[in-house]
Amino acid sequence: MEAVALAEPQTIKISSKRQITIPSKWYREMEFGEYALATWTEDGILIQPLEVRDEDVSVDILRHLIAQGYEGDDLVEQYRKMQPKIVSVRRAIEDAEEDIAAGRVDSYDNMRARVKESYGF
Repeated sequence: MEAVALAEPQTIKISSKRQITIPSKWYREMEFGEYALATWTEDGILIQPLEVRDEDVSVDILRHLIAQGYEGDDLVEQYRKMQPKIVSVRRAIEDAEEDIAAGRVDSYDNMRARVKESYGF
């Protein structure tokens, strides 16, 4: 695929659940998999493919920060800022399985009503 065709702006609809669909030609050409790295930039949100072979995405994050020009103490500081945002997929699945086994699951409407009642949303 030509880089010019990929660079053409695309209108993307945002669903009511705040989800977007990456245009198929971009998805294929950029070789997206199951994960993506979203980064807030001055120009908006940058979404890049993220290959996760295991739970430790630290190396991918460090590569991303280095590509942005961070080094030395600045690299360490930026990594420390990003580290709390790293979600362990394995732990999330284990937590979900525990919730299901303990009967702590409910319908979306019921959960939404509880949040609304508790927090006034």
